[in-house]
Amino acid sequence: MWPVFLAFFLCCTMIEILIDDPWFLVINKPIDLLTQAVAGVPSVQSMLIDQLRNGPSKPFVGIPHRLDRMTSGVMVVARNQRALRRLCDQFAARSVHKEYLAWVFGETPERGEWTDWIRKIPDVAKSELADPTVDGARIAELEFDTIDRRTLPTGQPACLVRVVLRTGRMHQIRLQFASRGHPVLGDIAYGGEIDFASQERKTREPMLALHASRLQFSHPKTAERIVAEAPRPPHYPWNLLLA
Repeated sequence: MWPVFLAFFLCCTMIEILIDDPWFLVINKPIDLLTQAVAGVPSVQSMLIDQLRNGPSKPFVGIPHRLDRMTSGVMVVARNQRALRRLCDQFAARSVHKEYLAWVFGETPERGEWTDWIRKIPDVAKSELADPTVDGARIAELEFDTIDRRTLPTGQPACLVRVVLRTGRMHQIRLQFASRGHPVLGDIAYGGEIDFASQERKTREPMLALHASRLQFSHPKTAERIVAEAPRPPHYPWNLLLA
């Protein structure tokens, strides 16, 4: 059951549109919102359909990629079937450049490149490291650099990392950092110790210090390279850790 205050918040909130093109939209996804969901459950797709509706006809809103419920940031959304197919092809070919910002526990190296094999755990919304020979295991690659270091109120060190995803696996950043002792702040599922849900705002799941900050892709009609950036959320924990 969705909390009354959260349902009210979602119903009264417009999704921020960063780029409005006849072939696609680039949006800044808020936290605590699924990308797609069954009828009756708020999602990026359903909210954009309502937001774009002008008359009785239902606007086309195609989803070529996803962000986790508690991850905010930049997404591209197709406005017609041809655009959806071409954008999906770009993600499949790994020609889309994806950058994230994350606050993680511990002292991370200045930069790094990590390659793992991970698999989604059957019937569980979680991934795990796996041997390449295990059924369902897929390669996961990323690179990162550390751009800030802080000390948390608990006295623990935390680092702000900029991550470039070369692949797009379920919970890839969360798992690859957590497996090396650097869980994303607030990520209880992968070993994070701070529950941001107990802080300034109540959310369905613990808040994560994870934000999709930059996306580069080719225009689905003209092939022009599009660069889009989403500002970091103003709410906790970003407003404290980045003060």
